[in-house]
Amino acid sequence: SKAVVLAAGKTITGVYDTVSLQSADFAPAVTASGTHYIVTAADKVATLPATAAGVRYRFTITSAGLSAASTGLSIAPAAADKIMGSILGVVITSQDNKAIINTGATDAEGDYIEVVGDGVDGWFIVGGAGIWARQT
Repeated sequence: SKAVVLAAGKTITGVYDTVSLQSADFAPAVTASGTHYIVTAADKVATLPATAAGVRYRFTITSAGLSAASTGLSIAPAAADKIMGSILGVVITSQDNKAIINTGATDAEGDYIEVVGDGVDGWFIVGGAGIWARQT
């Protein structure tokens, strides 16, 4: 654990996420809440656990064209959950058991999505950059 220090300029320092580099499909654990996953390989799927209130994850891709001719990075909820919200003003139509995808055709270095579980319906998008869409 890290201490939180309020500096003279009223800036909080000493707070860090856990960072996890991923080059294969993966499934974050509820106990890994707060982890920033950096995806370093093409066509990967992060399968979320069943929603749990307050659990959050951030997923970032490393470079543009990571998977230019293919599916890109997919964030898949559990079958009974959905991903809800919007990114940069674009509303993602939520539906149970449908992933949110940053396609290889439109991805850019640093594209990311951050989600927080509500413990009932699924995962809310609380931050993001890039072009993301719901799985059809």
